[in-house]
Amino acid sequence: MARFLTNAQRIIKIDDITPEQEEKWGEEECKTRRILATAYRLTHYFGWDDIIYGHITARVPGHDDQILINPHGLHYTEITAASLLKIDTSGNIIDHGSTKFPFQPVGYTIHSAIHTSRPDLACVWHMHSRAGIALSAAVTKIQAVCQANVELPNISYHDYRGQILRDEDREPLSRDFPAPSKALVMRNHGLLTGGKTVEEAFTIMYFLHQTCQCYVDTGYLHSPVPHGKVLSREVLESSLEGSAECRHDTEYGVQEFEALARLLDYQGFQTGYPYSELSKSFLDSHKD
Repeated sequence: MARFLTNAQRIIKIDDITPEQEEKWGEEECKTRRILATAYRLTHYFGWDDIIYGHITARVPGHDDQILINPHGLHYTEITAASLLKIDTSGNIIDHGSTKFPFQPVGYTIHSAIHTSRPDLACVWHMHSRAGIALSAAVTKIQAVCQANVELPNISYHDYRGQILRDEDREPLSRDFPAPSKALVMRNHGLLTGGKTVEEAFTIMYFLHQTCQCYVDTGYLHSPVPHGKVLSREVLESSLEGSAECRHDTEYGVQEFEALARLLDYQGFQTGYPYSELSKSFLDSHKD
């Protein structure tokens, strides 16, 4: 269920990068920080957050071995562009950001493993949503039961082996999430998606979560999906072609993410999101 964050008595703006930080981190990193911090707020908005757990990471532009990650201990409504930590894929802190909070070892192990093994993914999104956990615990393999499956052509699966903490845990996870898959069900654990942008990873997570919610709402967690209710591969492939024709953006997921960033900005969260010219024109026409 979506949550309207303006019910909170205090709004913490998303784009809190100072001119000094902008100069230190550079334009491209600051842009990524703003988008990633916006992603954390949207995670809370959709009710996918799990107190302080779960992570969304983004590769630092121009540095394949560096990623931005949330400070462990902050709620998703507290994460800002400047607060994100910068670490390398060996677990070294490069920049604490604006807080003194550490990063979580489990988050580092999961995300660094995938960022290392999947150079095609600039963002990795791992959530413990209720519907996602329920499906991961009850369903062996997702069947195509709703339109959201059109956007999920290659779903991978990873068996639970306990908390992912050690270096030896990295290889099984990487092996179970090969290209071109961008959606992973971590059995008895939760969901993970990846994308070449934060926006793509978000949009895939949205459709993966919709599929999980469909399973919960229809009762398919407890009983087999009737044969006649499973969408055929032919229907899915033709629908995917039609879906692509409905897009006006150049990157998958941008139009969905922009719409939600605008929603946050309307509520006063000051995302600093790098809007497209189309969105800028729309926002200019609706200024007070």
